[in-house]
Amino acid sequence: MFSFFNKEVLYPWKEGASIYETIRSKIDEHGRLQDDKLPDDESYWEGQPFRWVAGGLDGAFGHHAGGGKDEANVKETIHLLTQLSRKPNHKTRRSAYLKLMKADVLSVIDPLLEEVRNHPGLNAQSLYNEALWLAEKGAHRNVIKFGIALLGQFDTEHHRELILTLGRHDEFTLYAAVAIQNSLNAPNAALFELAQAVDGWGKIQLVERLDPETQEMKDWLLRKGCQNSVMNEYLAYTCAQKGELHAALTADEVDEALYNGAGDILSALTHGGPEEDMDDYEHAPVVIGDYLRLSRAMCQDVSQLTGILDLLDWLNHEAEQWEERLSKGWTEEMRSQYREIADSILATDGWEEKVWTALRSRDARQQHFSIRVAKALRLEIWEELFEQLRLSPLNGSLIFELMNAVDEQRVQTLVSFAEESLPLTDIASGPADEMGLGLNYEAHSALDLLVQELDRYPGVGRKLIATALQSPVVRNRNMALKALEAWPLAEWEESLVSAVKRLAEIEPVPDVKERISEVMEGKKI
Repeated sequence: MFSFFNKEVLYPWKEGASIYETIRSKIDEHGRLQDDKLPDDESYWEGQPFRWVAGGLDGAFGHHAGGGKDEANVKETIHLLTQLSRKPNHKTRRSAYLKLMKADVLSVIDPLLEEVRNHPGLNAQSLYNEALWLAEKGAHRNVIKFGIALLGQFDTEHHRELILTLGRHDEFTLYAAVAIQNSLNAPNAALFELAQAVDGWGKIQLVERLDPETQEMKDWLLRKGCQNSVMNEYLAYTCAQKGELHAALTADEVDEALYNGAGDILSALTHGGPEEDMDDYEHAPVVIGDYLRLSRAMCQDVSQLTGILDLLDWLNHEAEQWEERLSKGWTEEMRSQYREIADSILATDGWEEKVWTALRSRDARQQHFSIRVAKALRLEIWEELFEQLRLSPLNGSLIFELMNAVDEQRVQTLVSFAEESLPLTDIASGPADEMGLGLNYEAHSALDLLVQELDRYPGVGRKLIATALQSPVVRNRNMALKALEAWPLAEWEESLVSAVKRLAEIEPVPDVKERISEVMEGKKI
């Protein structure tokens, strides 16, 4: 219950710093946000098992408009906004603010804004002033989101700087993008300005809405529009279409930025995923041909070669997948020709030396590409990766690659190293209902990558499995049970039998508890 003697609660916007001012203070000389921490982070995520990345919750569940039809919720909010617009003071502002802090307002934002547009009792000028105040002075993200959405109902340039500043934070980019389209002059220019300054879910929202009316916009879409920290697959098709990739690659020569951008787009299209992929791209046959033609001279490093490998994998798909493609502009002759070009690029002298250089660079991105190429060239890199793991025992990427070895002796070497280097005592703090996400769970994640493969090696890694059975992270325990289920009971030894019996008594998660019973029943324990 709120205390009227507590000023911080009486005026909730004073509980923290203004989000707008916080974001504004973190924008560098290039117009980019230096970090995405918000003043209400701790209070907003309190009690949640994990935190979404900025903009992830709205992005993953679709547009900001939830499309809800909670009439009572809409009616209550409209009543509070009407009072605020007709009698703006601390009392009416507080009532509206407390309501807007709640997530259920955002879930009905479409019908709510429709009511705002049509409600006869609202004072438009006063409501606009309050929307400006909410967006500029608010200390809670849901209030900011609603303030931005409300500003989008007014046709004015007065709030342009405010919207563009808030839009530089991924948590608010979606709302800013909609407001820009609804209320600003030259919306494409504003969307383009923001798109060049953001990454992650915010970039996805902006690129999807951008109408590339200038060549500059198209050039940017092809060179930098697709690359993103979420998944390139979200924007690859959009960038190819809006940037007119099929036209750009017909030139005899292209700049390296275009070549690299095209490679990112085509690789993402081969992967498939959440949006349209290569099979949806009508220009795929021509674009792949032009890209491979250019690659004969331009493919020079391991990152570029991985794009060729992605195309080669796609061209080598099973015959069933090609039956439909042959009716969409492809021919077997074309496919065969493209595979020959890709194979010839892979066979070019010098790649082995480049792989080793990239692998030893200690640059995570270059190492990722070099491992992919090394596999294609059948280079033996296990020992090198293991030496690197010695210097960084919690490196999940290295553990993942090393555990994929088919040599059991090497797996045993890795497991023995992990048993000595991982903080097993700290991990085995007791079963709980933890998801194990974030920096505090690096050791648990490393253990998970090891244990999830131990079902293939009966008797190897008993110490790791025993630790996983006592981990607070649910997935650790499930992976341990997966391994034990695959092992003959004779390989368990008495210590693991006792550990499973003990876990059956104290396991807090019903699904895991049921799985323990199934394993014990299957092994006749």
